[in-house]
Amino acid sequence: MADETRIGLIAGGGQFPLLFAEGAKQAGYQVVAVGFDGETDPALAAHVAAFHLLKLGQLGKLIRVFQKAGIRRVAMAGSINKTRLYTRIRPDWRAFRLLTSLRNKKDDHILRSLAGELEKEGIRVEPSTLFLPGLLAPEGLLTRRHLNAREQRDVAFGWEMAKAVGHLDIGQCLVVKDQAVLAVEGMDGTDETIVRGGRLCREGAVVIKVSKPIQDLRFDVPAVGLQTIETMRSVKARVLVVEAGKTLLFDRDKVVEAADRYGMTIVAVSDPPKTIASHTPKEHAAPAKGAVVPSTLKPVAVIRQAAPGAVRTAVVGVGYLGTFHAEKYARLTEAHLVGVVDIDARRAEAVAARFGCAAYTDHRDLLGAVDAVSVVTPTTEHFSVARDFLQAGVHVLVEKPLTQSLDEARELVRLAEAKGVRLQVGHLERFNPAFKAVEPYVSNPLFLEAHRLALFNERGLEVDVILDLMIHDIDIVLHLVRSPVVSFSASGVPVLTRLPDIANVRVEFENGAVANLTASRISMKNMRRLRIFQENRYLVADYGNRRAFTFVKEADATEDGYPEISTEELEVDNRDALEEEIRSFLEAVRTGTPPVVDGRQGMDAVRVALAISDQIRERMEASRPRGGP
Repeated sequence: MADETRIGLIAGGGQFPLLFAEGAKQAGYQVVAVGFDGETDPALAAHVAAFHLLKLGQLGKLIRVFQKAGIRRVAMAGSINKTRLYTRIRPDWRAFRLLTSLRNKKDDHILRSLAGELEKEGIRVEPSTLFLPGLLAPEGLLTRRHLNAREQRDVAFGWEMAKAVGHLDIGQCLVVKDQAVLAVEGMDGTDETIVRGGRLCREGAVVIKVSKPIQDLRFDVPAVGLQTIETMRSVKARVLVVEAGKTLLFDRDKVVEAADRYGMTIVAVSDPPKTIASHTPKEHAAPAKGAVVPSTLKPVAVIRQAAPGAVRTAVVGVGYLGTFHAEKYARLTEAHLVGVVDIDARRAEAVAARFGCAAYTDHRDLLGAVDAVSVVTPTTEHFSVARDFLQAGVHVLVEKPLTQSLDEARELVRLAEAKGVRLQVGHLERFNPAFKAVEPYVSNPLFLEAHRLALFNERGLEVDVILDLMIHDIDIVLHLVRSPVVSFSASGVPVLTRLPDIANVRVEFENGAVANLTASRISMKNMRRLRIFQENRYLVADYGNRRAFTFVKEADATEDGYPEISTEELEVDNRDALEEEIRSFLEAVRTGTPPVVDGRQGMDAVRVALAISDQIRERMEASRPRGGP
């Protein structure tokens, strides 16, 4: 007689059968498991009510075991070494009849036929994820590193190829690079496929694991785990793409931690990316329509347990940008997010509830309770809030600009140095992957041109466009040129606000370098791009699209006598810039090393920005029509 509190398990190799057994037990079920000699982990016996070890091919005995135990529902979990199906299987009469009746021996067809034999005996096959829906990969970006432009094209190309192969029921895994297929999974399995494909390129292979379009998700669900990551590492593969909601991700936290440690990207997508046409690396190129761009691959929200000795942190000001600061601290194990502060109590409470910390309306309530803070208030409040924390010996990350006046900036720098604490300024473009890609190639730049155009936004209007937007590029050029400013010529106008909304400046440096900077917060499109010209090389950093290019004058001339120019799209290690900035801040706090953008650099950017603003204001006043007598 059937017992509805019991369920059968056909157990292959790996940890999945053990996880299924534990999940079923927690759901109030007893598990009767059938395993296979040389495949199933014997430790499974300790996790189930009954365990029977059979030989591969004993189909009749498997059915009798379940019938005798009153089992009417079963699940299949775990892998079977497919090569053993041809070398070690000794089928009984029922299995022999089944195998000889098959029109082919593709995975899906064999498993569907096996399910049919069980259902003939009144035993229904359930999905292997019945008790473990949380093992399925959630949609989004799982790691710190995003896809770069080349990898986006490879994902779109490889996904289409993997689905086409899946239609043939050959395998679930494909390895690609530069829109070429390096390996297709066969009977040897995923790990061997990764090794074969990875060895055909120096590094940077993209591994794609999808469900087949004809996949019966009751069994043979695609699965990845720590071993997948270690295998990828062995051949320097860079990206793992899985199908969200249809791929088992074992030991998710450990897998993501390992991938982050090795500089890999893991993304799970639900809908197949559209094909991206290949194109040559032109400096004005943009991702093709339909491309999988980083902004569409939203990071999976994760709150991680703080590691022992983690830096106690807080965020002051949890509006749009401050909420992202809180999210990064909650995600990083080296930080313990103690609390968030906002003058809007409901907003503070909502953000605190989301990230599991305390809510405050007065930043002074945190003094003595934190080691480091992010100050993400309006610019007018930067000085007073940062000053209170610095005086208390707390490390401070202040969003740009450091302050609204040079005297305030000097005082914060003085305080930080007197107290021996880190003062970092949030000039985020220093951590932009496109800038990080070109920075190693910069040597004695002669001319720099930056365009920073943005749609109108109500945030940041307490300052002009120079302190709001252009200051990013001011910081970048000061960092790259490393020479005193000797003169500049600036112009700008207010359009939608009382302060300049669009501005242009030509900056000349003592060493002869020149920078031309344009910023607008009333543009019809977004653009953030830097061009760098130096002897024999031209570099482009496209901040927004996370792409970087280099154009090099070669020693050999062309047939017509003109210099030979070689072009290259640089490999971009596409990580979350804000997370990298906060991680860098925490590293400076823990080790005592100088921040990437310290208080003095932030002060220098404020000095130049204010001088530009003053010149624009003077020109505006001089151009106003004088009143009559």
